[in-house]
Amino acid sequence: MKVIQSSFELSKIDYYKTHFKILNAVLPIDITDKEIDILSNFLSLPVEMTNENMFNSMTRKKVIEALTLTNGGMSNHLKNMKKKGYLIRNGEYLIIHPNLLPAHSVQGYNFKLKTKNE
Repeated sequence: MKVIQSSFELSKIDYYKTHFKILNAVLPIDITDKEIDILSNFLSLPVEMTNENMFNSMTRKKVIEALTLTNGGMSNHLKNMKKKGYLIRNGEYLIIHPNLLPAHSVQGYNFKLKTKNE
């Protein structure tokens, strides 16, 4: 079996964007490029800003400004990501589903593709 391997050093935002693009390729429910941008921007904010509530009003404002969105547009994207299961409620806070989060600085992936014997 041939194994394809690569290693990349990326900026924080690109690290998260690449992670979600990889997930998009293997998960049955896709998120849009804009949703990937939104999640990547939230995840790349300083931990001090996000603490327990990543999607608080201050962080939303920062991401809205960075991506030139409207408040309504942001709300619609967050609502769609909740419907897709990427965002869930944890008590009173909205969070990214824990199974979808990458490690903070290095993330590995291991896939196997196999053809069907027809």
